[in-house]
Amino acid sequence: MLSLKNVDKHYSRKDKKGKKTIIKAVENVSLTIRENKSYSLVGESGSGKSTLARLMAFIESPTKGQIMIDNQDLSKLNKEQLRLKRVDIQMVMQDGQSSLDPRVKIYDSIAEPIRNFEKTNKKDERLRVESLVNKVELSMDILDRLPHELSGGEQKRVCIARAISINPRLIIFDEAVSGLDVTVRKKVLNLLLKLRSEIKSSYLFITHDIDVALYMSKDISVMKDGKIVEKIENIKSLRDFKHDYSKILINALPPKVPRSKTRK
Repeated sequence: MLSLKNVDKHYSRKDKKGKKTIIKAVENVSLTIRENKSYSLVGESGSGKSTLARLMAFIESPTKGQIMIDNQDLSKLNKEQLRLKRVDIQMVMQDGQSSLDPRVKIYDSIAEPIRNFEKTNKKDERLRVESLVNKVELSMDILDRLPHELSGGEQKRVCIARAISINPRLIIFDEAVSGLDVTVRKKVLNLLLKLRSEIKSSYLFITHDIDVALYMSKDISVMKDGKIVEKIENIKSLRDFKHDYSKILINALPPKVPRSKTRK
């Protein structure tokens, strides 16, 4: 479905003296996302994960390399073709509140993608929104609230409802459970696993927590300094990681965290 081939993303920055510095956020990354599969991308903050996510969601363009969807090079698509392709890939960001317009009620936040990409009447739209609220296990009374009136976990579920509202083929979760307490985080992760079995979308779960990555998928890539340093398919346990950096991430886990079972 989606593939990256030798992708680079570089930024230029000038210091106070006007000297230009090149920042290599992503370097020579090749990655393939297949239909109806779950993947994890793990690495510390600053490793390039979020930049890679923006490239995959067509928010930014690569400096070098190809990003292909269904064997179409995104650089060859015009603006309207690219807009329509964005239906296929949705993102759920780390901060639920900043992802939602503070002036817009929850109903309209969830309905917005449907209005942008589909033609539907008000009655059908309402039914769709209510169905989505049920799917993410929220009560109907949130629909008339504003984002600041919701808890962090509720905001996250609203963002998930928005993401699945137009039946994307791939959902990218960029540190989507960071900042949630342990109990709420586990509930959100389990909700995501349940939804994937229903909607049949592919997932890319981006996280700094290697244990969470293992809980969400069996195909895991490890990123460091803009590069993929290790890829493991059909992983069984943390012992399958061999790269020294992967072992550093494992050793950083809290000692009392139970080792999670892998997921399909």
